[in-house]
Amino acid sequence: MREQGCATHFPDLFPDRSPKTLRYVRKGIPPAWRGAAWFYYSGGAKLLQENARTYSSLLSRCKASELSSNDIEAIERDLHRTFPDNIHFKPDQPANHASETPLLSSLRRLLQAFAIHRPQIGYCQSLNFLAGLLLLFLPEEKAFWMLHIITSEHLPGTHEISLEGANVDLWVLMLALKESNPGIWAKVGVGDEEAGSVHTARLPPISFCTTSWFMSMFIGTLPIESVLRVWDVVFYEGSKMLFRIALAIFKVGEQRIKEVNDSMELFQVVQTLPRGMLDIGLLLAISCRRGGISQEWIGKKRKERRAWYAKERARVAGAMTLIDGGDGPIASGTPNLSQVNSTWRRRVGRVK
Repeated sequence: MREQGCATHFPDLFPDRSPKTLRYVRKGIPPAWRGAAWFYYSGGAKLLQENARTYSSLLSRCKASELSSNDIEAIERDLHRTFPDNIHFKPDQPANHASETPLLSSLRRLLQAFAIHRPQIGYCQSLNFLAGLLLLFLPEEKAFWMLHIITSEHLPGTHEISLEGANVDLWVLMLALKESNPGIWAKVGVGDEEAGSVHTARLPPISFCTTSWFMSMFIGTLPIESVLRVWDVVFYEGSKMLFRIALAIFKVGEQRIKEVNDSMELFQVVQTLPRGMLDIGLLLAISCRRGGISQEWIGKKRKERRAWYAKERARVAGAMTLIDGGDGPIASGTPNLSQVNSTWRRRVGRVK
């Protein structure tokens, strides 16, 4: 820090990107610098400067009752479920506005403002955990813009009502698993050659239990100390690290996965694997090996999958026009994407 003239006490500037800086980030950003470093390397300062009055305006709109009652109710329902064992979120007295902690009040304002800011998302379960963790390291307005960066750059479309972005990224993850570790894929793909193909909506059942990995950026999946290290590299290197960490979890658990023969047991093994992975150094070492999937590859595959969804929406719309009154069944072989998305949403549980 001092070598590049950066302050070491409450810094807002950090060393330029370089192989040396990357090595230090992968070793873990010091807790006192963590939030500021996330904000700096994610481009938050520029975003805040270009939208200096946006957050205050959104708060005013919240006070003017522009937020839907559904979003208000959903936020209030999840508010006190957010890190209930953390002293910054747990009030000393029974939950009510008068006794709640300052950080809980900040979380409410942030989530309500975000729901107005991104109406295609509104409020979605897991946003409370993302925003809550950000608030532990950043002031309220900066945490708001970091949530914007997460949902628009690192996890585009993942939290939208359609959950299309979540479907896209799970398909990309399964494709990466299929290409990088055929041995595990032979187990989790259940011998289905079409699963993971760009020409089908089909994903292996095991992909359902990885949904929360991305939606919460591993909160509630990995130990919290490991989550912070993952966020360090994601905000410095990009969303490719989310995929690399997920692949590393499969790699570390490869032996356990291969020993399982029952499909339900396989699901439980994959679902519980990350919780016991206390050695984040090992996960990062595997994730950072040369030859891992690149940001360019992920961007290309995301684009391919979104194009497939656009094509299927057009096919569904065309099929619906052939049905008298639009109430009949869709022609055989044409996937009903609204039903697929509804199923996904039901399966996405609250991060515990």
